[in-house]
Amino acid sequence: MSLFPDPRRIVTGHSQDGKSIVVDDNTISCLPTSIKCNFAVLYETHEFPATLHEWEDPIRQRTTNLANQNGVVLRVVDFPPNTETAFHRTESLDFGILHQGEITCHLDDGVRVEMKAGDTCVQRGTIHGWTNYSNKPARMYFVLTAAEPVVVRGTTLGEKGFDRKHVASGGTREGSSSQLEATT
Repeated sequence: MSLFPDPRRIVTGHSQDGKSIVVDDNTISCLPTSIKCNFAVLYETHEFPATLHEWEDPIRQRTTNLANQNGVVLRVVDFPPNTETAFHRTESLDFGILHQGEITCHLDDGVRVEMKAGDTCVQRGTIHGWTNYSNKPARMYFVLTAAEPVVVRGTTLGEKGFDRKHVASGGTREGSSSQLEATT
């Protein structure tokens, strides 16, 4: 069930003679996952810095994790009303920008951070969870960038709180611009 209109993604590139062009302009389906929120992967790179010589749509392949250890993931996450996600940690530096609605970020020390539209949360490999306490859906845009796992006093704080098969999303059918169903 769609909580908001599907996000529109406009991608630019270059023509054969080097002129700027639009290589893709489509909506990307924001589909339910088994982790109580909807995902739409808008873009993903698999290297840093990214190679921009040729256009090959990276969202034709499913993501295999929330973050990408070699690049960047741009994802829309829609949180249904009155929904709480599990506490989790990714091995990434995440920028979460609340576009619409209200959401609460919970940290494992009991801290709650209330966010309103326009607020940005920078997650630096911390364990956290999201709760939408309102009766309206919330939409966040996340940019997850590759990062080394956090090490505290010699202990590596790695990925935690989710199963990769439950967060894989994106991918398209041959010859179509719509996403395959997210894992449910």
